[in-house]
Amino acid sequence: MLEVRDLQVSYGGVVRALRGVSLDLPLGKVVAVLGSNGAGKSTLLRTVSSSLRLHGGAVVGGTITYDGRSLQGLDAAETVRRGIVQVPEGRRVFGRMTVEENLKAGGLGARDKSTRAAMRERVYAMFPVLAERRYGRAALLSGGEQQMLAIGRALMASPELLILDEPSLGLAPRVVGQIGGVIRDINTAGTSVLLVEQNATMALSVADIAYVLDVGEVSLSGSAEELSQTDDVKRLYLGRATVDNGTPAGAATADPAGVTLSRWQG
Repeated sequence: MLEVRDLQVSYGGVVRALRGVSLDLPLGKVVAVLGSNGAGKSTLLRTVSSSLRLHGGAVVGGTITYDGRSLQGLDAAETVRRGIVQVPEGRRVFGRMTVEENLKAGGLGARDKSTRAAMRERVYAMFPVLAERRYGRAALLSGGEQQMLAIGRALMASPELLILDEPSLGLAPRVVGQIGGVIRDINTAGTSVLLVEQNATMALSVADIAYVLDVGEVSLSGSAEELSQTDDVKRLYLGRATVDNGTPAGAATADPAGVTLSRWQG
């Protein structure tokens, strides 16, 4: 279980990005984090994955633990060994390398060849298009295929907790729906997921629990189903709100994949 308590993070000792954030991610669950630009979502993920220092940030208060053990002071490699792996925003695959080589890079920490081979076949079973293109360069994949590769590369490390930062960013609605299905499948197979996502409809549809960050603080939290029904979430993140009689006010018609928000202000 991931436990974040009163977490406070600053950049350069001046900019306070998180102001007392508390969050729980129970074993085997999907937790979604919503919020506007600058709300602190990426900072939260960087702190969990121990990559915060690489971005010039520092924890100045609070605690963060996983399975009862502190994550503070660890480097990113040690956090991966603890079972926590992040898929960064923007995919960041190794474009000059083949699909197969990208997956091998993700599995470098595996203990033996048989484990790496088994995980690679699991990834190919989950993403058949990657199996078809295993010897092609990653740079030649579509955006959706690169996102699948980024997720597959992370899965090669056999994570207990998978962190996803904006996995639907820049993807077509049809592909967004596929990514949502992949998240469900990964979770069903036993991996916990911490998800930051601009497509609020997709995020809330796959999550068990959701948090809303507002200027570095948690403004709302609860079950994803409950939050999707609140007027604030409907208005700010789902493109609709309700009036006193309970009918939608200015409701937006949505693609089945959900409403994709531009970098909203709020």
